[in-house]
Amino acid sequence: MIYSIENKFLRVSVDTSGAQLQSVYSKITDTEYLWQGDPAYWSGRAYNLFPVIGRMLKGSYLYKGEEYPIRLHGVARFNVFRLENRTATKLTFLLKDNEDTRKEYPFSFEFRVTFKLDGNKLTTEYDMKNTGDETMICAVGGHPGFNVPFAGGDFEDYYLEFNEKTVAKSQLKAPSGKFMSGRSAQYYLQDGVRIPLEHKLFDNDAIILGNTARTVSIKSKTSNRYITVQFDDFKYVGFWHTPMTDAPFVCIEPWSALPAIEGVEDDLETKQDMTYIPPRQNEMKSFVIEINE
Repeated sequence: MIYSIENKFLRVSVDTSGAQLQSVYSKITDTEYLWQGDPAYWSGRAYNLFPVIGRMLKGSYLYKGEEYPIRLHGVARFNVFRLENRTATKLTFLLKDNEDTRKEYPFSFEFRVTFKLDGNKLTTEYDMKNTGDETMICAVGGHPGFNVPFAGGDFEDYYLEFNEKTVAKSQLKAPSGKFMSGRSAQYYLQDGVRIPLEHKLFDNDAIILGNTARTVSIKSKTSNRYITVQFDDFKYVGFWHTPMTDAPFVCIEPWSALPAIEGVEDDLETKQDMTYIPPRQNEMKSFVIEINE
């Protein structure tokens, strides 16, 4: 079921399936900014990633000597959430562990995704609560796709720009493009802040950066309109569209951890950058989408 919130600037819609954004629509310029899931390129729109990011080697991981199969980006996007709270400008969706989630992720949890509108800003808030008796190990991230172009022109008229000069570290992919290599290298940014967009950037799958400024925008050479994503709570940011295509969108993905390293089977207790949540405690992370017109 789809629910909507709005103010005088934006109307936002969210599906209970995966608590996935369906629309970020500007009432000011009559513009849909969120990618609309054309299956010719990518049927998703804005996955919520929990409790892992990306692929695990062999599609599984180890925990306390047991092997658990898990799907791409975890269990959240494959489950139906319950609408827990609703106001004119706020929606909160809840997923609790169940028989199906425990086959892939053997923890008791409550995972809340809240969407809050404030002027031209939309905040996505993740609240991960451990309802069990052992420390819960998890990762979390967002995957919103944005239409490019969104203000006329061609894809190549747009660029990504950080809000300040930054020495970005590229988290290098393995040749397959599906897993990490375990290595990093400095990523060249034009003038220390900018990545001009061209489709071939994504031929080897996502660009994943660490050590960056925590605010990045999609801007145009031909328009003053732009989209900003602020991700203060996240260590990494990924940029992606469907590889080897002319896909008319770009995802900006705040991540707390990374996918598996090629050739290395992940053990949840030793996997790098995971979040550890004690019994009966919770951890919150959020990011903000701002539509500038």
